[in-house]
Amino acid sequence: MATTLTLRAASCESRKSRPARKKPSRIWTREPKQKGEGHEQGVKETKTSGNGKEEAMKVCGNTDIGKTRSTNEDDYCIARNDNGDWLALVCDGIGGSAAGEVASNIATTCLYNEFMKSPVLKKDYQVERWIREMLNKANDQIFARSMRNKTQRGMGTTCVGALITRFATYIFNVGDSRLYADYADGFIQMSEDHSVIAQLMREGKLSQEEAKSHAQRNTLTSALGVWRVYRMDLHKIDSDYRHLLLCSDGLHGYVSESAICDIVNDLRLSLSEKVNLLISKANQAGGMDNCTIVLLEKEAGDRP
Repeated sequence: MATTLTLRAASCESRKSRPARKKPSRIWTREPKQKGEGHEQGVKETKTSGNGKEEAMKVCGNTDIGKTRSTNEDDYCIARNDNGDWLALVCDGIGGSAAGEVASNIATTCLYNEFMKSPVLKKDYQVERWIREMLNKANDQIFARSMRNKTQRGMGTTCVGALITRFATYIFNVGDSRLYADYADGFIQMSEDHSVIAQLMREGKLSQEEAKSHAQRNTLTSALGVWRVYRMDLHKIDSDYRHLLLCSDGLHGYVSESAICDIVNDLRLSLSEKVNLLISKANQAGGMDNCTIVLLEKEAGDRP
């Protein structure tokens, strides 16, 4: 497993298809979404930044099955723990309808449970160690489950996340689910896809246009649960973003980055309308995959 820690990302929890159980009052849940159903409304919260300033934020998360899939293999989670830290996740399961949904659910459940009992994280090395250990547990749980069930053999999931502590903001990812940050100087893809296509493009062996029809366009080079080892990228980022957007490839694989940026920065739209419209755009482009989005927006008065 390779990790990096470099310089240059929240307010409830939501998950799909899991047994009801008692949760802290700060957590919110939803029922699984089906085609044609409405979208979640955003939830407004307040957090304390590293300098002690109160920052008002809104967050909205939702997932959609799309137009062609029979099941939704995506999952997401947004939570706050007793330390005042926030965790946002998007996971996109792989392995087919019998397994992908299980893998993404195991990952979000494991990471949520570990996060809710995490220690206070003040230093970069503490965050790096804790995130690595947290993902290792999720990876081991998925792998062990697949070894016990032949129909789930080879299942796995992507995972992109943002951890916001009182001291800093960190992002991490495994696979090709993405995190974008909207700064004053641009809308930036902060995560790096772990896929064959992305690797070929980084090496200059494939153009963006060629990538659209490449035979391995859906092949990942890293995922949780498929192998004993995996690649995880971890970054500490500047906290003066205006928005953070986490999404599965059901969005970024069908809607251009410029179109996503325009919708995220459309001042006429509420947060839930932005998420709603992004999912609609993905479906208008064919809806060939499940689409999951978590969008965080700082209130105008708290933006740089």
